[in-house]
Amino acid sequence: MAIFGKSGGPAPEGFGEPVPRSSFIGSRTRIQGELLGDEDVLVEGRVEGRVEVSKAFRVGLSGVVLAEVTAGTVAIAGHVVGNVSAAERVELLPTGTLEGNIQAPRIVIGEGARFTGRIDMSSRAETLPPSR
Repeated sequence: MAIFGKSGGPAPEGFGEPVPRSSFIGSRTRIQGELLGDEDVLVEGRVEGRVEVSKAFRVGLSGVVLAEVTAGTVAIAGHVVGNVSAAERVELLPTGTLEGNIQAPRIVIGEGARFTGRIDMSSRAETLPPSR
């Protein structure tokens, strides 16, 4: 008798090929420190410190982020205090509030969103000094 389907039988549910998923920080969860990852992250709780995510970082309606944020893409429906940098795009949704600077090649600010800060739409390569 094989365990976990090693002798030709199907593997039990949950033990097959990994499925890409998002990390979820629930409304009753608080994280202090560094949040580092290589998958999508959705915050409905509170994050304080530093965030570095290579994929999508989303702040839900009840989410509060007090951190410097660096991600592939960022979407804010909740509240963020701190600078936000994205490789692709930052979107401030109509319910979102951002108190901090934005650096991204594409930026969308929805009608009704609140934003205090500066915007830099130059690519990261453009902001580096010329090489010699």
